[in-house]
Amino acid sequence: MVPAYPDAAASVAAFGISAGGAYPQEVFEALSEAMKTTQAEIEQVCRDVCEETGLTFGPGGGEPRLVLADYDRPPTFAVARHLALADLVVVAQGLLTGSDRHLIGQILFAERAPLLIARGDPESLSGVAAIAWDGSAHAGRAVRQALPLIGASKALLILQAPEGRRLDTDANPETLNAYLRAHDLGEGRCVSAEGSPEGEALIRTARANDVDLLIAGAFGRPQLAEYLFGGATRSFMKAKDGPSLLLMH
Repeated sequence: MVPAYPDAAASVAAFGISAGGAYPQEVFEALSEAMKTTQAEIEQVCRDVCEETGLTFGPGGGEPRLVLADYDRPPTFAVARHLALADLVVVAQGLLTGSDRHLIGQILFAERAPLLIARGDPESLSGVAAIAWDGSAHAGRAVRQALPLIGASKALLILQAPEGRRLDTDANPETLNAYLRAHDLGEGRCVSAEGSPEGEALIRTARANDVDLLIAGAFGRPQLAEYLFGGATRSFMKAKDGPSLLLMH
């Protein structure tokens, strides 16, 4: 596990410089102590998880274990160092707002790593899963990365938004179902997400069908266009009370 939270001292120092002033040393000492407290709390959570699941905490070999890396600032560098062999990156809903959005961009665009945005009870990941399917390469990569979670789900839906369907892709859900059958995962039930914009229609449909995990390609259009005009991915991320997300660019 890699702790990746903002460096409060660096942020305060940068703000002071931009405002043409500086903060007393006591402020930075207090922030440093607060970050040590945060690291200790994260370590305790890791130890609690290990105790509940039978994992071993700390580095070593042999039995399955959970290792907590030392804090390494800034967060984007810390995460990037560990992504080469990462099967999945898990982040909390809180990282989707404010200055931490660049970390999400680092994971999805620079490192091309699969990203799970966890919401609610972790047990819900074995509930109802849904694939937002438009036949794109991004959606296909998300499905391939999500196969273990699809296999653990109690039901699977294939969501399609007619308003957002692209003509240059094979969006036929039977193509996706044939792939799932080849992996002994059965088939998904097709559900149409009517309305617009596309992302909000997909989220509404996911909620109406009690979806716990939404699997989708991220930022299918150029990133600049997504930033300027929004897009389905942004709607997914803004839906704080929506399902957990597994995204892949």
